[in-house]
Amino acid sequence: MITFLDPPRLPTIDLSLFDIGDPWRDHVAAQVDWAASTFGLFQILGHGVDPVLIDTLLDLGGKYVALEERAHGRGAEQLADLPGFHDTVGEYTTTMTGLGHKLMTAMARGLRLDDSFFVDRYSGNPVTSLRIREYPVGRTTLAGMSAAADRGLLTIVKLGESDGQQVFFDGQWIDVPALPGALVCYVGPVLERLTQGHYVSAAHRLGPGDGRSRPSLYFEFEPGSDAVLAPVAGVRARSGGWEARPVAAAAMSWRSAADSSRHRPG
Repeated sequence: MITFLDPPRLPTIDLSLFDIGDPWRDHVAAQVDWAASTFGLFQILGHGVDPVLIDTLLDLGGKYVALEERAHGRGAEQLADLPGFHDTVGEYTTTMTGLGHKLMTAMARGLRLDDSFFVDRYSGNPVTSLRIREYPVGRTTLAGMSAAADRGLLTIVKLGESDGQQVFFDGQWIDVPALPGALVCYVGPVLERLTQGHYVSAAHRLGPGDGRSRPSLYFEFEPGSDAVLAPVAGVRARSGGWEARPVAAAAMSWRSAADSSRHRPG
């Protein structure tokens, strides 16, 4: 663990460079690998998500949350008259799923695995979910698993004006700045476990917002329902040991480290 004397500046990565090709793909992959292993999160610019789509969902999300709170969380979807809400949720979910695949490709390259390592084994048919603040609005259904279960590879957040974010790093809570146009990517507990602690699943929480009406959007990118998970062979475990965060056991199968040779790169 790197020790910082002053509050650290959280990393920001321009993902558009990854699309240019080599050697920029290696450059971005190295940045992602460093950020995920040091902080457990990073901000993304150049992600390719249409800003109009984001703004539309932020606006609709604020109206949706207001209706949910008015109904005390009991079925505002049936009460809400929000033209375009479900179509916008569907388009955003599809777009963010593509972004999740791109990030997993960059992480595979950063770990010196084949680019398709994660998609071939774990995330080819991912389970996904979307929350507006704490309210789930879209999920790939998985029997026996609640939408709140923390079984993610990645959580990708668009910060709204009504919510702040803080991450726990180096013994302190640090504010995550809301950069214009940026998305925040958190490493999930499943990815931390797959990499034996090389990637860090950092604790994070809501911080103070400015009281305006557009809440944050949380997209969860999870392994496929049929994925059998194992620590990735060839990835160096975190030095000094590590303590895995709890991972939801339902509908998830893990192999022991001794069996992970089946997942050896190549």
